[in-house]
Amino acid sequence: MSPDVTRPRFSLIVLSYQSGAYLERCIQALLDQNTDDFEILLADNGSTDGAPQALTAKFPQIRFIDNGGNLGFAAGNNAAVRHARGDWLGFINPDVFVHAHWLHEIERAIASYPDTHIFTSLQLDPQDPRVLDGAGDGMSFFGFPFRMGYRTCRPEHIPVSEVFSPCGAAFVIKRSLFEALGGFYERFFIYCEDADLGYRARLRRERTLLIPHARVDHIGSATLGARSDFALFYGYRNRLWMFLKNTPSPLLWLMLLPHLLFSLSGALKDVLKGRGPVVGRALREALSGLGAVMRDRRQLQSTRLLRSTDLLSQFTWDLRLILRRGLDLRSPK
Repeated sequence: MSPDVTRPRFSLIVLSYQSGAYLERCIQALLDQNTDDFEILLADNGSTDGAPQALTAKFPQIRFIDNGGNLGFAAGNNAAVRHARGDWLGFINPDVFVHAHWLHEIERAIASYPDTHIFTSLQLDPQDPRVLDGAGDGMSFFGFPFRMGYRTCRPEHIPVSEVFSPCGAAFVIKRSLFEALGGFYERFFIYCEDADLGYRARLRRERTLLIPHARVDHIGSATLGARSDFALFYGYRNRLWMFLKNTPSPLLWLMLLPHLLFSLSGALKDVLKGRGPVVGRALREALSGLGAVMRDRRQLQSTRLLRSTDLLSQFTWDLRLILRRGLDLRSPK
């Protein structure tokens, strides 16, 4: 890892919140990379488990950032970026354990695709590397993002591929692009920030590449739980905000009815499972915050470079593939 007197090429950011069960393994995997042109920033959102402080005492080369409280994923990472020195930003969840050649593979991809500024990792199940945890994010034709390949068998060969957006568990983005996009969208607090960032990059004619040899093990929802009330609330609210904010007007009207139908279908299933109060609270807050989101939409759409017809072709249209979280991988051009 680069000494403090040099400017590293990569700033690898880990944002922790009560992540003590996994944090040391995550940091150790980053320290074990077989390249040294990087710094590690450990930003903490007000953990009370003492793990971040213990790790920075054990590994003084780590730069510790105390966010002073739980800012959420978006604002917490944005705050850490202000301390970063690298030209490339890597965002690594604390329940992610990168493989030894992960950063080397990212470096190779940057050299091979100089016009690409977002690279995402191939995520594996830590208990069984034959099972995928994710292979980038897709965007359905009705405006729902989905983690491609989640809990499916890993194919024997996955090529470098274009995907709609990165998965926030482990990806790298050019700092200049991240700043031009305004960073993560802080109104979300948590959930959908990665898909939203990739969507906004798309609107600027940027793309995301999946690098299949840049592999990580990902436990997934280790801190908050995949189907907790917390996750359900922010998932419903932020998904609607992301769709309304990012989708250009011609496509918004085309996709609005299927978006609402799929949203209501999912809401009905959760209501029948006894989760009605959470769903209701999420939808009420989504509607009450819509004015601010639509103001952000006007600013975003005024700077859009991608034509609606070009964006349309980048959605996933195969409903069976979407429902089984299959792989919609496009060949890089």
